[in-house]
Amino acid sequence: MPKLKIKRIELIDEGLFNEVVVVNNEYVFRFARSEEGVETLDREKRILDLIQPTVGFNIPVPDYCHKDCMVYRFIDGEPLMLEKIRSWDQNTRSRMAEGLGRFLFNLHGTDLARAGETVPPTLAPVTRERWLKIYEGIKETVYPLLWKYQIQWAERVFGGMLNDERYFEYEPTLIHGDLRPYHILTDSEGRQIKGVLDFGVAGLGDPASDFGTLINTYGESFVSRMKSSYPDLERYLPRARFYAQALELQWVWFGVDFKENFWFAAHLGCARDIGP
Repeated sequence: MPKLKIKRIELIDEGLFNEVVVVNNEYVFRFARSEEGVETLDREKRILDLIQPTVGFNIPVPDYCHKDCMVYRFIDGEPLMLEKIRSWDQNTRSRMAEGLGRFLFNLHGTDLARAGETVPPTLAPVTRERWLKIYEGIKETVYPLLWKYQIQWAERVFGGMLNDERYFEYEPTLIHGDLRPYHILTDSEGRQIKGVLDFGVAGLGDPASDFGTLINTYGESFVSRMKSSYPDLERYLPRARFYAQALELQWVWFGVDFKENFWFAAHLGCARDIGP
C-alpha cells in the first residue's frame, strides 16, 4: 500500500500466529510469524469469504491478502468484558446475549456446500482423541501441582468423556473456536455488539465448543439467554460445560509443557458460573 500515509501506528504483540500492526486506526496488518501462521492466514481468508454474506455481524473483510500478510479495515470497538455485562440491566443482558446467539446460529448454520472446497477442521480441540491426549498430559504434568480436591474436580470434568466413547458424536459445523472477550467488540457504551474478530482457528468442529468458551468467560446464566435466538442451545450445554472447565486445565498444561508463563493467567477474570 505505497500511497498509505502513516500518521499513527500501534504494534500488538499478543497473537500466537501473527504480528499485528494497526495503522491510523484505519487498517489492520497481520503478518505471519511462521509457516504455521501462513497456513492460518490462508484458511482464515477462505472462511471469511464464505461467511461474509450471511453471518450478520461486522467481521474482517480482507482488502489485501498474500501468503504471509492480510490487510483489512479496522473495526472500531471495545472488548466485551465480563464487568460490562454485570453492569447492564436484565433487558440489556438479554438483548446482547440474543445478538451473540444469532451470530452463532448463522455461523454454525453456514451452508458448507457453498464453500466449493473442503472446509478445514478447527484448530480448537473438539475430538475425543485430542482431549484424551490433553488429559494424559494434564495427569502427567499438572496433577502433581494440584491439591487432592482439585484432582477430584478434574476427574469429574473428564469423567463424561472417559466413560462414554460417543461423548463427542456431533454434526460438525463451522465454528469460531476462540470467542474470547478481545474478539467480541462493542460500542463505547457497551450496549451494542459491533463485530467479531480473529477467525484464525475457525473451521469444522463442535458447536458446543463456542458455547463452552462463552460460558468460561461470561457464565452459563448469560449464555442461557441465547435460547431465544439459538433454539438448539439446550442440547449443546452438557458438552459446553465440559469445554468451559477443561479449557482451564488445558491452559495450565500448556504453561507447564511450553514453559510459557502467560498460560497460567489465561483464565483470570473469567466467570465461575457453570450449571450442573
